[in-house]
Amino acid sequence: MTTAPLKNILVTTDGSDLGQHALLHAKALARALGTRLTVLSIQLDPVVAAAGEYAYAVPTAQVNLDELKAELEQRLHERVPEAKVIVERARGRHVSRAILDVAREEGAQMIVMTTLGRSGLGRALMGSVAQAVAQQAPVPVLLIKGDQQPVEWDGGSP
Repeated sequence: MTTAPLKNILVTTDGSDLGQHALLHAKALARALGTRLTVLSIQLDPVVAAAGEYAYAVPTAQVNLDELKAELEQRLHERVPEAKVIVERARGRHVSRAILDVAREEGAQMIVMTTLGRSGLGRALMGSVAQAVAQQAPVPVLLIKGDQQPVEWDGGSP
């Protein structure tokens, strides 16, 4: 069986310290393989609040969303200057669907993301973006636990 070289790794982050942890792993892997790196952050939609039979979206001015997006893009460019940076709005999609959509659009051949490692009730109540991506992705997904130290890949054989 012939394998094609890995050309693009997509790494996701939410901008938090834990979310940024996968960046270190993906940077090291991309550098060792000489692969393009794409960094993705999904900007959540405004929260919808419900009270009784009434629901409303918490007002978030478009300018605030644009400012937050620009700030996050700048921070990610500074942190990973060699990568293509995408900050995408969820636009009504679940975060996992948004990640998979961008992975397809960018031709990602691997997805790297941090997982909180929730189980039981926490996963049932909050869901797991990482689990949903891993189950639905047509490409390999590398899940990084928040306490795992980055590996220095040398690109050679063991």
